[in-house]
Amino acid sequence: MIKFFDKVQDSGLYQAFITKLSPLLTEPQFTKYLTPVYNETKDWKGIEAYIGRIPMASLIGEHSGSPIVGTLQPAEIRGRLPMFGNTVPFSSDELDEIDKLEKFIEQNIAKGNESFAGQLTDQLTTLLVNRYIDMLAGMPLTAIDKLFFEMWSNGTETIIAADNLAKLSYQIDWQVQKYHVGTVWSDAANANGLSDLDKFCYKAWKDLGFRPDTLALNGDEVRKLLAMTSTKTAISSYITNGGVQTKVSGIASVDNVNMVLNGQYRLPVMTEINHVIETLDSDGITVKSRNNAFVDGRVAATIGTNIGAYMYTLAAEQKRPDGDYTYATAPNNVLLSSISKKGNLSMDSKLNALPVLTVRKQIVILVTDDTTTGSAL
Repeated sequence: MIKFFDKVQDSGLYQAFITKLSPLLTEPQFTKYLTPVYNETKDWKGIEAYIGRIPMASLIGEHSGSPIVGTLQPAEIRGRLPMFGNTVPFSSDELDEIDKLEKFIEQNIAKGNESFAGQLTDQLTTLLVNRYIDMLAGMPLTAIDKLFFEMWSNGTETIIAADNLAKLSYQIDWQVQKYHVGTVWSDAANANGLSDLDKFCYKAWKDLGFRPDTLALNGDEVRKLLAMTSTKTAISSYITNGGVQTKVSGIASVDNVNMVLNGQYRLPVMTEINHVIETLDSDGITVKSRNNAFVDGRVAATIGTNIGAYMYTLAAEQKRPDGDYTYATAPNNVLLSSISKKGNLSMDSKLNALPVLTVRKQIVILVTDDTTTGSAL
């Protein structure tokens, strides 16, 4: 049996170990919606080549810290793909705990207790994945998830300085067309969400020339829609769908609303996005906040759900490895590095990547929580 500490001290064993654990790691959500695209460098020019433009609102002056939109020759300034990562330290006490469990496994194998040894091995694997490896390889991907769902639902990508260990802020505005409702959806007595969605999809066709087949929103927005008096009235009347009339009574459901959208308005049904993003405290473990990944107060209309690219490039150490470290690559090109000093072990992860919107002319966003953002329906 090769011990955990020995595995992470050899790059070949380290890679084999991470490859074996990969199916147990938390799956990010963005891989369902983005196409992987390798970029040679961290330069924004790579994105310009892929989608034909650089989002000017994302470019920040090096010295002023302010957007450079409207200044001279902004296209000549090169932005950089951000780097995300995490650090997971192992104290000598934690390594002793792992050693103790490994010795217990070896003893049971020697005694022929294969079944019990297998249970202990599963226990060790769960410990390593949940406490260490998932935090290490998963946190950069959580950052990508956060940016992706914000891009889809609000047309922006934002990182707040207080929410990352580097204390750096980051912002992109993809300049997606937005419309606002006449009455906010939280006003259940007066809002008319079904009519808003009808006008919204018509605007997509008239203003941008595409017919959406996907209406994406989070569960909280769905609940607001179901609570509206206008929605309850619509589903309690006779609904015609496929030549069949249905009368609905009682509590409104998503299926009822989708029947109205598809049968009466000839609109796409709702795609409910309920993924949640957790922001960790400075210790990298304590959950500081949990928020809907798909931004509250937004509905996004698109053609399908493949709306962009997962653009990534190699980290510097993938090109020029440091002799003091061992390395492995986790799924989605997350680089893991390990170093041991004075009986302790530290692992780092690095990822240079960014979600890139490639359907800017085939996406529109409806703002349901204010009546000023964007254009009127």
